Amino acid sequence: MSKALHNSLLPERQALRDGSNLRIVTGKEEGTDIQHLPAGVYGFTGAPSAAEIPLFIKPYFECYEVHKLADGQTAWVGYVTKEELANFQRGSEPVTLDLYPDPYDQAVCLICIPESRVDRRKPPTRDKGNSMRMDIAPKA
Repeated sequence: MSKALHNSLLPERQALRDGSNLRIVTGKEEGTDIQHLPAGVYGFTGAPSAAEIPLFIKPYFECYEVHKLADGQTAWVGYVTKEELANFQRGSEPVTLDLYPDPYDQAVCLICIPESRVDRRKPPTRDKGNSMRMDIAPKA
């Protein structure tokens, strides 16, 4: 019986990190709030909507990948539906979407959402795919 790769190990996720020139948090940085980490890192968290977002090295069940981009901005990585992705990319009006940490049901499109577009985020559901509802602002 073959083991499936954890979603965090998929090439599309690595390409996203490489495109932003990110490195995984180190052992010494692990558990630190993203606000206190240097730019250019990523990690995994179970608290993606908290005021303080601790990042960890190893992904675990239904955790979120979070990036601290080169400009210091936080960004959330996950999966949305094709319709939500199209609305986000258009960016002409506010939208609400459900970001999933892993593909779930119709949410199969990988996305990286920078905090500059996030008006509000609610805590993850903790069931049915563990989605986090986000209100997204139009492009500036």
